[in-house]
Amino acid sequence: MAMSVFRDGDQYNCSVCLDLMKDPVTIPCGHSYCMSCIEAYWSQDQIGTTRCPQCRHEFPTRPALNKNTMLAEILEDLRTTTSQSSRPTLAFAHRGEVECDFCTGVKLRAVRSCLECRAAYCETHLQPHYDFPALQRHKLIVATRIPMCPRHDRLLEAFCRTDNTCICMSCVVDEHKGHDTVSSAAERDQKQVTLQANKHKFVEKRKEKEKELHELRKATEAHAQSTQESVETTQLACSSLTMSIEKSCLEVIERIRAQEGIYKDRSLDLQEQLELEIAILMGQEELMDKLLQTEDHVYFLQNFESMPSPSGAEELPSQTFKPPVSFSDDVSNMVSEFKAKLEIFCKQELENMFAHFHIKVGDRVRVKSSVSTPKFNWGHIVTHESVGVVKYISEESVIIDFPEHKNWKGLLSEMERVTAPDESE
Repeated sequence: MAMSVFRDGDQYNCSVCLDLMKDPVTIPCGHSYCMSCIEAYWSQDQIGTTRCPQCRHEFPTRPALNKNTMLAEILEDLRTTTSQSSRPTLAFAHRGEVECDFCTGVKLRAVRSCLECRAAYCETHLQPHYDFPALQRHKLIVATRIPMCPRHDRLLEAFCRTDNTCICMSCVVDEHKGHDTVSSAAERDQKQVTLQANKHKFVEKRKEKEKELHELRKATEAHAQSTQESVETTQLACSSLTMSIEKSCLEVIERIRAQEGIYKDRSLDLQEQLELEIAILMGQEELMDKLLQTEDHVYFLQNFESMPSPSGAEELPSQTFKPPVSFSDDVSNMVSEFKAKLEIFCKQELENMFAHFHIKVGDRVRVKSSVSTPKFNWGHIVTHESVGVVKYISEESVIIDFPEHKNWKGLLSEMERVTAPDESE
């Protein structure tokens, strides 16, 4: 019989806090509440009347509140017989989170803020805003501390474009009178369009960088494969040579490996640069996404100016990096030439093969004697004896300052370094 009294524990919940009543009191209309809940409800009633939250019965004077001892005993037995594990886990407010303004003692995390009440509510104390018609018309937003005008203690419902700041309606007719003012919502709508456009530009830049990174990785893999093929071809060719050129064969392999290391190092540097730029762009997108998702106009407007702009974003120039030579073809041809030569030519030819790989800006170079007619700017001014200084190097071409001809353009593969001082003229 006693257990049937506890069968429906919800009937003993306070309709204000929605939890089992603590220090229950019964008001004259017959409804019961926690003593602290009904006192808080009457204290915050802005109309100034004393009435029941459920039946809305009004009392001419505030009734005296006395503890209902019989109901308190029933509730104590109910708490004893109810398993604690069946009760929902409370979402306590942690550091940095918005606390409920109506929780006493330990504060729960607020889930919504009311612009009319200027308060934050947890799930429990928010329920009256869904239950009572008068509160249902209030504007609810994601839980936040609602900023107020420090001068007039009113909501910041307007924006002054002249001073680029959020203001209240009293400020509009006071110190901001005559300024270009609009509502916060209207200003947010306009600036949100700008922010959306800026975000789109950042997305496009990120996609371009991702495409560059993908192409660079593909080129690196292809170059590695070409290098491996070159090594295998060289090994097969060298295996047919006599012992007298075995040393030269090993030197070819070592130089190929060295070039692969140089290319790989350059490739990794460029990959890191692209990954860094992509990470920066994604970070800026995330900042803009968070601001775009906020429902708080004031917070949006106050943080809009701090958002990154695509026009101001620093961006390193795009770079492409391709293998300077195809070992699979060039080295195979050169190795075939070595087969037809004697030992006395091996060292000289190997040096000629790899000389252009080591050319860098500032080196002294000249046209190889084996090149009868260079592709660019060849004539009586620049000859095989002319020595110039490298000014610029691209993937295949080189710009050289000769004494006879400034900014001379030639193919990198046609040039060789000049190392001995007596070769300068």
